[in-house]
Amino acid sequence: MRTIEGFLHFFTPRHTNNHKARALHPSSLSIYIGLLLVFQIILTGVSHFQPQILGYASNISVADLLFQTNSKRAAAGVGTLALNGQLNAAAAAKATDMFANQYWAHTSPAGRDPWSFITGAGYSYLFAGENLARDFGDSSAVVSAWMNSATHRENLLNPRYKDIGFAIVNGKYGNHETTLVVQEFGARAGAAPSVAAPQIAPVAPPPVASPPAEQPKPVTATPPGEILNLETPKFSPPKFDPFTLTRNVSFGLIAMLMAVLVVDGILVYKRRIVRLSGHNLAHLLMLLAVLAALNLIGRGVIL
Repeated sequence: MRTIEGFLHFFTPRHTNNHKARALHPSSLSIYIGLLLVFQIILTGVSHFQPQILGYASNISVADLLFQTNSKRAAAGVGTLALNGQLNAAAAAKATDMFANQYWAHTSPAGRDPWSFITGAGYSYLFAGENLARDFGDSSAVVSAWMNSATHRENLLNPRYKDIGFAIVNGKYGNHETTLVVQEFGARAGAAPSVAAPQIAPVAPPPVASPPAEQPKPVTATPPGEILNLETPKFSPPKFDPFTLTRNVSFGLIAMLMAVLVVDGILVYKRRIVRLSGHNLAHLLMLLAVLAALNLIGRGVIL
């Protein structure tokens, strides 16, 4: 009986809680905030000292990225791209270099630009581009993020490109395990000019050994994404995703508060209880707005 009484005291308006569910009292709300802060501190500590437990788990594949990229291009009326082994190697080298030197940019701290990775893999290009992403959960989210960015979309739909390469690489960036996605575009020097861009003057194909600065500047749109690595990740997948875990806990707390507000409002109305404070409808609308904001927040970033 005491358990039932305690439950009703916490979740329903009664004489024992001044006719307002204890879960909705300001002191209880302060406790929720405190618990969320403690939860975040614990997550940060665990992800730092035990990265094999907490990390970003992704479901991204080269096949999916290639299919979705070509689907977007076909829908836009431009030609599909062929997967190229040299561009795959360039993407993998770029991702490896980013982890080794701990940077999130198109150009490395040493000044190495994306085009040096492409020429270093043996691909002599006339046009080239690069898209990056990290911390996304699946291939659709990566491609959608690129398509929602004007510069990245321009890269992805550029009719001058003929070949594409990917790398998906797992590693540690900062203090956290993460996944990088690198997408390299190219059109070989000496290839037939694109019908969609006849106004572009032909450029003499530069030798592979020539510095990238002498080649025509590629059009780049680079959203941060995860690099598609053709090799198997070298670390064990994490047991929990901290982003998803935090969002689920927040969703659960908000859903509980919304349910209590609905029950509280119904009982107050039925019992004709007069309260000087408490605007359940306004609170419900506020929580709905928070839920909508949480749902829109994505974990991935593009560069």
